[in-house]
Amino acid sequence: MKWMIVAATILMPGMAQAADTVMKVGFLTPIQSPRGQGATLMAEMIQASDACDIEVQLYPSSQLGGTTDLIEGMQIGSVEMSILPAAFMVGFQPLVGILDFPYYFPTDKEKLLALYESDAIRQLLDTTTEKGLLSLDIWHTGYKTWTANKPLVTLEDYKGLSARVMPSEIIKEQDRLLGMQAIDMPFSETYSALSNGAVDAQENPIDTNFYMRFHEVQDYVTLTNHGTLDQIVSVSAAWWAQLSPDCQADVTAAVSAGGKLTAEKTDEVIETLALPAFEENGTEVVEVSEEARAELAEALLPSIKALYVKQYGEAGQAVLDAIDAELAK
Repeated sequence: MKWMIVAATILMPGMAQAADTVMKVGFLTPIQSPRGQGATLMAEMIQASDACDIEVQLYPSSQLGGTTDLIEGMQIGSVEMSILPAAFMVGFQPLVGILDFPYYFPTDKEKLLALYESDAIRQLLDTTTEKGLLSLDIWHTGYKTWTANKPLVTLEDYKGLSARVMPSEIIKEQDRLLGMQAIDMPFSETYSALSNGAVDAQENPIDTNFYMRFHEVQDYVTLTNHGTLDQIVSVSAAWWAQLSPDCQADVTAAVSAGGKLTAEKTDEVIETLALPAFEENGTEVVEVSEEARAELAEALLPSIKALYVKQYGEAGQAVLDAIDAELAK
């Protein structure tokens, strides 16, 4: 069966009648990005499902609006699904801010993906239902690196720099502890801000740095792998409740398959596209030793954990204890 993308919408050619249900899916990156490819596979599987009569429409590159637009759209029913970094969910469910912790999550991808399948993470994701959102899965889209016009290896290297941040109190506290000035700005403005010196640095996975062309305006990429910028795949809870149990099962399976492909494609983009592009551009890739990572972790993680518990009390402590226990296994 052939599929095509028309005006950012995946359609099944030759459909005799319109589907009973429309599923608009919004995300921030281009359709050719790993998460775009994962979303395409997900859409194909849902539209092929005998249990679902759904027309899936993909809107990459923020075509449905910014992150707040997507989340509010799901709450009011104008958007059915979003694929967004956890940091952007914090304004709606602050407890998911734990996913922004630096130097906390496994740097071994398989261990990280196993953690995402744990009861502790499922309990965390379930907290979004009180906000009208059902979080189905987390898609791995790479580990965070820093870009700047100098290597960022030691604590001293960060001091005095300004950095673009997402709207997450955890990330802002991270930058404060590093001695940086945190500047909250839309993602779409980051390239020009780096280019004209309005900010000195930014953090993102290698593949995101590549697709956003940050290597064109930054001399160094430092492989700190200090955190994740993985995507929470959420749907409107009201829309989800209208689906049959069999259709819900098929959508869940399609989301899972899309996540697995996204993780595979992320690694592929890093090795075959991003790193060669950095080398061709003259952007230096800097490794970080385990000793340097341990020093940075000691400077950041205890204070970050304390802030999380201070802000969110018993609920925050329960989330932290559950994930700590999983990581200790």
